[in-house]
Amino acid sequence: MVFGWVSLDISPNAFLEGLRLAVHLDDFWAGMMKAPIFGAIIAIAGCFEGMKVGGDAESLGRHTTASVVQSIFLVIVLDAFFAVFLTLVGI
Repeated sequence: MVFGWVSLDISPNAFLEGLRLAVHLDDFWAGMMKAPIFGAIIAIAGCFEGMKVGGDAESLGRHTTASVVQSIFLVIVLDAFFAVFLTLVGI
C-alpha cells in the first residue's frame, strides 16, 4: 500500500478498495489455514533430515539439500490436495 501510494500515486483508500474487490474473504481464510500446516511440514522435514547429519560438512550440505527438496515437494503436493479439497467444498 505504501509503495503504491509513494511510487504510483494510488491513494490508500483506492488500494484498500481494490484489495477488497480482488481478494475474497474465503481465499484469505484458506491461506491462513494452509500457512501453519505448510510451516509444520517444513519444520518436520528439516528436523528429520537434521537428525541424520553426521560429523562433517559434506553430510550437513547433503542433508540440508535433501531437506529443502523434500520441503518443496511436500508443500507442492499438499497444496494440490488443499486445492482439490477446497474446490470440492466450494471455497
